[in-house]
Amino acid sequence: MKAGDASSKNHPAARIGGRFLAACVPVLLFVAAGTGCAPARQRLVGEEARTASTFFVSTADVCFPIRASFSGIAELSGRPVPFLAGLSSRTASEEILGFYDPMGRAVLFLRNEGGNVSVTRGPAADEFPPGNIRPLDAGPVSLGRILSGAAGYPVDGGEVGRAPDGSWVLAGRGQTLFSDPSRRLLSRAEYDISGKRVTVTYPGRDSRGPPRTVEVEVMGNRILLRRDGE
Repeated sequence: MKAGDASSKNHPAARIGGRFLAACVPVLLFVAAGTGCAPARQRLVGEEARTASTFFVSTADVCFPIRASFSGIAELSGRPVPFLAGLSSRTASEEILGFYDPMGRAVLFLRNEGGNVSVTRGPAADEFPPGNIRPLDAGPVSLGRILSGAAGYPVDGGEVGRAPDGSWVLAGRGQTLFSDPSRRLLSRAEYDISGKRVTVTYPGRDSRGPPRTVEVEVMGNRILLRRDGE
């Protein structure tokens, strides 16, 4: 079926995709608050602190431009809902992340323009998302870096520590980054904007290349994105 086929507007899969994206707009814009307690960790000093700091600085090092597509599933109230996504990042501050219903019709686009993240409705948006969502002042975040398994914000300081499982932790401005227990890879990140939090993990990651799986969780809702083959 062609993407512009008007009959797809009433297709059940398209309607499901639209409802899913309507529910996820607040998540994707980092406006759903999450709470939690950080596990106790030991503050690092000396050579280990310097080594850990160097590791976390390296996690923000990715090459632009970035282009990738994803097949996604959201679990909302225990119900899996499929969707598609496509990322185009010319630079860390010039990015578009598009979301599509299962028929491949555009529902919405997130645009990162140097710190302001805004939403643009696609032709399959129907009544979602609403047209009055204001751009979010997100600071120097990069959606491309996050989906590539890198730190979303530049790493320019912060306190390094060691978690009970031996992994390193960096608590910096706007983000808390976690290595895996082997201290080779970034395995998790928590992003905070104006007191609102989104947790991103990379299940099964085994190399420094772009992770095959990215999991986003907010308030018990889980969004799983699987990177399509290049």
